[in-house]
Formats: sequence, C-alpha cells, structure tokens
Amino acid sequence: MVKVGHLKVLVIELAKCIANPSCAANVACLQTCNDRPDETECQIKCGDLFENSVVDEFNECAVSRKKCVPQKSDVGEFAVPDPAVLVQNFNIADFTGKWFISSGLNPTFDTFDCQLHEFHTEAGKLVGNLTWRIRTPDGGFFTRSALQKFVQDPKYPGILYNHDNEYLHYQDDWYILSSKIENKQDDYVFVYYRGRNDAWDGYGGAVVYTRSAVLPESIVPELERAAKSVGRDFNKFIKTDNTCGPEPPLVERLEKKVEEGEQALVREVKELEGEVEEEVKRVGKTEKTLLERLAEGFKELQQDEEYFIKELSKEEMDLLDQLKMEAGEVVDYTKPPMA
Repeated sequence: MVKVGHLKVLVIELAKCIANPSCAANVACLQTCNDRPDETECQIKCGDLFENSVVDEFNECAVSRKKCVPQKSDVGEFAVPDPAVLVQNFNIADFTGKWFISSGLNPTFDTFDCQLHEFHTEAGKLVGNLTWRIRTPDGGFFTRSALQKFVQDPKYPGILYNHDNEYLHYQDDWYILSSKIENKQDDYVFVYYRGRNDAWDGYGGAVVYTRSAVLPESIVPELERAAKSVGRDFNKFIKTDNTCGPEPPLVERLEKKVEEGEQALVREVKELEGEVEEEVKRVGKTEKTLLERLAEGFKELQQDEEYFIKELSKEEMDLLDQLKMEAGEVVDYTKPPMA
C-alpha cells in the first residue's frame, strides 16, 4: 500500500520491516503495483502472500498513523441494499457451527480455497473463527486465520455489523439476502457485504455459506433471485475449492515451476521466432524495394547515356573516334569502378 517516496517518514518501521524477510518482500511486491489499473487489488494480494505481524505493524503505521496512502474513495460499486430485500428474521444462534464459503462474487476477497468458518455466539454477538488458504506461485499454500465479531442490528435482523477493529480501523457490514437453516446438507446463508478501512472506503462482495463443501445445485434458483434483488447476476459468482487437500511435496512444486518455466521459455522462443520472421519479411520487402529502385535508376541512367550518344554531332563523334572512345566505352565510363 506504500510507495517508495513515502517511506522516508517511516524510518523506524521501515528498518524493522526490511529486517524481516516477509515484510521486505511485501514492500518489494507493493512497488510492482504502482500505477496499475488494479493497483489496490494488487496491493491486497501482496498482503495476502506476505502477511505477518511485522507487515501488519508496518501497514498500520503507514496507512493509519502516518497517512502515507490516500484512502480509495467509495465509487458506489457496492451500495447499501434496501432493508426490504433482506431476510426479515434471522437467529444468529442458528448460524453456529462449521460453514464453508462455497461460492463468492469478488475474486479479491471471496473466492479463496478451503474457506472453513466456525461460528458461535458470545455475549449476544456472533463470533467467527475464519480460516482460508492463499495459493503460492509454486503451487503450495499458506493458511490464514482471523477472528471476527458481529453485532446484529436491533431493527433489521438481516444486518450484522463488524466494527470497532483496531487494524486499519476496518468495518464490515453484512446484509443477509436469503437463508435456509434446517439442519440439512442444503442449508445456506447468502451474505452481501460492504466495508471500509483506512485504505479503502466502499469495498464489498458477496458469499454463500453452506454446510456442504460444494454448492448444492438445489439452492441455485433461490440464490439467483436473491442476487438479482441487489443488482447482481449469480451466474458471475465463482465456485470455490473446498477439497482442502494436503500441500503438494516440495519436489512436485519445484517440478511444476520448472515445467511452467520451460513452457514460458517455449512461448517466448516462439514469440521471438515470429518477431524475427516478421522482421525478415519486412527487411526483405525493404531490400526488394531498394533493389527495384536501384535497377530503375540504372535503367534511367542507361537511357540518358544512350540519348547522350544519339545527340552527339558528327564533329563530336569524330572527336570521340579520334580519342578511340566508342559509344560503349562512354557507357562503361559512367559505371562505378570495379573493386
């Protein structure tokens, strides 16, 4: 989230960060996001990959205390829904136990692998122990976790608030569009959300919580209707991978990277060959054009020489004869000397 030019105000925090491999890698990753159309999303992915306590401390100082990063404004992409489209009754005690996110709208936040969230109630709040996986470039993964607490709106049971967080002062508001909890495999809770923090005001998305690790097809019609109520097309949602298998062995991951590298090299070679072929064609065409122009030039020169000979008077021709310079020699005289 921080550009190099702003780092001079973070001397102590930067020193701690650079001394930590993950934090240093995060700062380096952030620089690759500068001026990209998806700059914010890119920055979030860097944070996902290199998150640790040192990174969190550095971001909190840079974003919240030193204000090195201007807050991304709310552009209205995730508007607050009309309470009329939300569920009119929702008992948070029914939302306890283990739930998977089996489908999500926003790839930046909603579609991670192995999203298993376990909820319980505590002092009238809904408390969630959230876990998910972040894929690494080599085919492995990191397991992330977070604890979140939600308070139910006293007037609208379909709204849950997760506020008063210290890290980046983030706030998430959940809007429950549809739900069915009957202790069956096709139980679900459809959550649309929007949030804000010190870096971004107005981010959002939507997720489907299910008891099943895979989205049950039987509930799709209900989800389509609910998504439409907030102007979303459920066909654009992405199913998540909740197989939660073991991490591939290091050797297999290295082989995969080598194979990907070889494939990338082959693609680059093919692209280069194509560029060379195009260049050869272009140069060949240029050379052909140049040769044609030279030939035309020599032809014109020969015609001029012949015309010159024809225009010579008898006296001039006699002079040429006397000098033993035949017409052909005059033509040869105009040619460049042989090397």
